[in-house]
Amino acid sequence: MNMSHSAQGANSQGPKVPVKITCYGCNNNKPAHSFSKTQIAKYMSNIHNEYAPKGRTTKKHHIMCKQCTPQQNSSLTCMICTRTKPLDSFAKAQRKNAEKARCLECMKKREEDDIDDSEPDTDSDGSFNETWDDIL
Repeated sequence: MNMSHSAQGANSQGPKVPVKITCYGCNNNKPAHSFSKTQIAKYMSNIHNEYAPKGRTTKKHHIMCKQCTPQQNSSLTCMICTRTKPLDSFAKAQRKNAEKARCLECMKKREEDDIDDSEPDTDSDGSFNETWDDIL
């Protein structure tokens, strides 16, 4: 009987997750259930896929088990008032760089100070008629 056209394995979705994976953090071989789904997905992307476009598998991911994976920060320290506050006290843009984060309260104070310190946009007589032609 010719087995060259067998359907065996036709529904397999590529390489299987191994029973043990080496953790980059503690360098121990651990069972797959010790890793998050995200870490396992990264591990699987490290495995060569002959059908993937060139360059897809060039980045080597460092896989860490749940114990070695750092937890998400739940608070930040404001660089202005040096108080540690929960994340919702900071704008989302400020959360991206923890070393330079400024809390909403300090940002509001700074904005109010800047408004008070700014010079008026008018001349002494109350009019402002200067154009770019006057400057150039």
